[in-house]
Amino acid sequence: MIKKWIKKWYVWLPIAIIVALVLFVFIANRSNTTLNPGEKNFAINDTASVTRIFLADKKNNSVLLSRSDSGEWILNNEYSAQPEMMQELLYTLMYVTVRSPVPRTQHDMVLKQLSSFAYKVEVYATVFWFDFVGIKLFPYEKKIRTYYVGAATQDNTGTYMMMDDAEMPFICHIPGFRGFLQPRYSPRVQDWRDHGVFSYQLPQIAEVSVVYPQFSDRSFVLENPDNINFSVGNDAFGPIKNLDTVRVINYLNAFIDVRFESFLNEIKTETQDSIRSLKPFCLITVTDRMGKSNSITLIRIKAPDGSVNLMGDPIEFDPERLYGIVNGKDLVVAQYFVFGSLLRHYGNFNFQTENPENLDDNVSSFNRIF
Repeated sequence: MIKKWIKKWYVWLPIAIIVALVLFVFIANRSNTTLNPGEKNFAINDTASVTRIFLADKKNNSVLLSRSDSGEWILNNEYSAQPEMMQELLYTLMYVTVRSPVPRTQHDMVLKQLSSFAYKVEVYATVFWFDFVGIKLFPYEKKIRTYYVGAATQDNTGTYMMMDDAEMPFICHIPGFRGFLQPRYSPRVQDWRDHGVFSYQLPQIAEVSVVYPQFSDRSFVLENPDNINFSVGNDAFGPIKNLDTVRVINYLNAFIDVRFESFLNEIKTETQDSIRSLKPFCLITVTDRMGKSNSITLIRIKAPDGSVNLMGDPIEFDPERLYGIVNGKDLVVAQYFVFGSLLRHYGNFNFQTENPENLDDNVSSFNRIF
């Protein structure tokens, strides 16, 4: 029997080599510092493999940032995350570096601060059961970092940080960056939510509706059936016969990236209700080719008593900002500088209509139209 097995050693040898190789790679991966970081290894070299980031504080604030199949980052499985903040966070995850250990004289104080005020950071990434000489097989998701981010040092150039289950905190920084890092790990939902309202290329837009409740004759519906045969009309005057197509195209191109300034969801409920009850100034709705709509209701902000413009004339409304209600939900602050190019009226698209330059480019002039 033994002789028979020895004669077939050439059959078993490749299998034995493969098994040994798999065990070697498995053991190597288990001890890899990228997946089992030491007390100082905060940085993540391959942020492209990061799939989820969980951030939390001691006040029950928390956010979950997840990378979708398309590469977009989603906040709490519900909202789009701000691309700029995500880029900054991923940059921080990659380049955060230990500057020095915390001095012994400050050790207890820093530990107390971290236990009371630190943000918890959990990072998950795609790793592989088999990863050897560029060959990667059997992917799965794994938590690769857990650490705590505390307050800034006294000179505001470093940040106290500590690995989970570690005994020693460190002062960390990003080389070349002067400042502290804790705000980049914010666990507040409002800090991460995308401020975008409209993000459309012209071919994506099927219809734009602009309604002025107090000026119905200036309201209009712009239809885009095929990116060529546009139409603009309203209930009072019907469709424009001498449509200026160039103005229509320029107007539709203004919806590429439209954002509001800030959220107002955290102000007192009574104040929110008071703002929402104000008479709306304009409602803008964009419908895409799939029939999905996004909208914002703009509400003028009353100027303080005695307010005047640069010419010394009294003004009734704030010339720079408006309130906004996005998709009937979120209360926000918007700027005329951003939304002014969308505040057109029916007559602006008539080829025979005079269109002074200040109507297109001077946002504050819209206050004078009405």
